[in-house]
Amino acid sequence: MPQAESPSGPRFCRQCGAAVPEGSAVCPRCGQRWYMDRIEQQGADLWQKIIEKRAAAGLGEAPEAPVTGESRELHCPHCMAVLKNPVETCPYCGKSTTRARIVQPGSDAPDEPAAGAGQLNLPPSAKGLGTIKGAEQRAKNLSRKSKNKAIRIVIIAIILATVLVIGYLAARQAGILPASLDLFKETKQQITQQPGKTEIANISVSDITATAASVSWTTNNPAYGMVVYGKTIAYGMTAASDGEQTSHKVALSGLEPGLTYHYAVICNDNSNKEVARSADQIFNTPASAATAPAVKNPLVKQFKVIPTDIGALVNWTTDEPSTSQVLYGSDQQCGNSTALDPKMVTEHSVKLSGLTPNTMYYYRIRSANSSGGIALMDPPNTFNTLITVPTGYKIGERAPDLTLPIFKSQETISLRSFKGQKVLLTFWAVYCPECDRELALLQSLKNKNLPNVNIICVFLESKPDDIEKTIAKYKADRGELTVPVVVDMYKTAAHLYNVDKLPCTFFIDSDGIIRDVEHGNFNIEQVEQTLKDL
Repeated sequence: MPQAESPSGPRFCRQCGAAVPEGSAVCPRCGQRWYMDRIEQQGADLWQKIIEKRAAAGLGEAPEAPVTGESRELHCPHCMAVLKNPVETCPYCGKSTTRARIVQPGSDAPDEPAAGAGQLNLPPSAKGLGTIKGAEQRAKNLSRKSKNKAIRIVIIAIILATVLVIGYLAARQAGILPASLDLFKETKQQITQQPGKTEIANISVSDITATAASVSWTTNNPAYGMVVYGKTIAYGMTAASDGEQTSHKVALSGLEPGLTYHYAVICNDNSNKEVARSADQIFNTPASAATAPAVKNPLVKQFKVIPTDIGALVNWTTDEPSTSQVLYGSDQQCGNSTALDPKMVTEHSVKLSGLTPNTMYYYRIRSANSSGGIALMDPPNTFNTLITVPTGYKIGERAPDLTLPIFKSQETISLRSFKGQKVLLTFWAVYCPECDRELALLQSLKNKNLPNVNIICVFLESKPDDIEKTIAKYKADRGELTVPVVVDMYKTAAHLYNVDKLPCTFFIDSDGIIRDVEHGNFNIEQVEQTLKDL
């Protein structure tokens, strides 16, 4: 279809006005990438519109249609369009015409391509758009950029391929990847060669004595077997079977009479990697044949449990000196136990800690006399921990936390730093006449190095100079003062503990519960016993 008959009209370059073929984004005349316009009208109509727009913009009156055959023609120096009258701006290319060229008839004017061959179909006076300077160079630059882009893509691809090859070789050298590139084949082979899952079955305990037992079990695959066992689920002792086999039997030794033991079976492969583990199991060793000390009937109140929200104090008596230990737990197996206290006593006191508030616990007391006789409560008894204990200064309440500066030091001391330990907290003042003697008693307790006991002396409303004099006087009279001295200048801690009389001493157990409060001077033996019973 001829260009003039195109239903949508031809496309023309905005830069030079040349006709641009359908599907092309580059002008065939100037080589520029310009958006194309579709112009419904061409020729004289377009020329007339350009002249009228110039007049409307105030660039001069619209000239009449050009007269052909003039002896002298005025051309735009940029686009070579014919200008009827001298104007400041070319109505075709929009550039300055200050240096417009005068072309004589018959002179060598630039050849214009025919309409329809890449040029607008304008009247003779509008021609001259034939050649745009630099079009050829711009086309070359465009071609050069395309080539450079292709070269850069090739270089980047080569670099990436090199990095991948080097990375693969390094990974294969390090053993991360297999030597063969056929990864899927090798993985499939490994899966095929992997043995089935090892399962443990037929676990049983036999030959149980007061100090030994045997555990046997079977596996569906040959494996190395072992048994971990102990008084709690933490185990702590190990016994291994002989060689890689499917039928296993292990002898356990070092047991104690009258105890509940936990154990679990573990199977390993030939690389010592665990491949199977059983659930926790229990068994009981029988009591020794020796005469065991009798446990007094708890209904006679010679057996007592004092619970807190997160712990409990278990007290009992025996008819002869024996050791002290408590087994406890959330079920009748009583899978947890306190550390064995080897001291031979008739009055027993054991502290349980780390419990959950408002929870029922089972417990069994255990005492052994010097001849090996075992007293073990059977069946176990129960107690309930308290609902979370409120914080306060009264007996049975949890001691408020405090943080105070240590005298003549950049450090501070906090009650929470002694969690799990007993604390003797004393409030003191230099103006208190009864306090001086108590300071000596506190230092005597400090010198005894009582296990799991901390002593804190709080000076109230005391000036630093007065505290310095008190410490210097004590050192001169009695020797070095090593009791931690902290300062409560503004009675912040005293208000928390409702201290209204000095000296005032609080006995705080390992759960942070206030168990006793004493005002005035105290007897060191009584204090030592109170701390022991916390």
